[in-house]
Amino acid sequence: MQAKRHPLSEDSKPSENSTQRRNVWFAELAAAGGIAVLGLLLGAGIFGIPPGVGYDRIGPRFFPSLVAAGLVLLGAWLAAAGLRSATTANTSTGTEFPTNWRALGFLAAALLLSLALFERGGFVVSSSALFWVAARGFGSRKPLRDAVIAVALGVAVFLAFTHGLGLTLPAGVWGLL
Repeated sequence: MQAKRHPLSEDSKPSENSTQRRNVWFAELAAAGGIAVLGLLLGAGIFGIPPGVGYDRIGPRFFPSLVAAGLVLLGAWLAAAGLRSATTANTSTGTEFPTNWRALGFLAAALLLSLALFERGGFVVSSSALFWVAARGFGSRKPLRDAVIAVALGVAVFLAFTHGLGLTLPAGVWGLL
């Protein structure tokens, strides 16, 4: 006859790995939900954009609609992946990747810096700073090369949007040259 286990014995307590996995699973679902809600809010905000004139092939609501739909689909995909990993995860193998807080901090700083520079510095300065700081956050060890690529991409996108598509982006210091 097998001995009865005490309800609070070591075998019956949730392991640290299962608690950690539950926290990761909750964070995955929260991120997925946040992305989906952001898409839904953007989709609701699209109705505040006046429709284009009758001869427009693609109106001003088209691209925001694509982005909103993409965010909702991405949120649903991430939620499904999180639910699937919650049922099949084996945390005892140690295959989970730790959070890279340094890279996350650099990305947050890059986004905040880009937002701060967008109106005053203009699109080229803002996007160049975003690219350069993000590259540093991901461990690039060639800051000069990154800066050249960042400025080249910023200028190319600025010219494509302003001259190619006829859209207005903040020129900032770029407009002074």
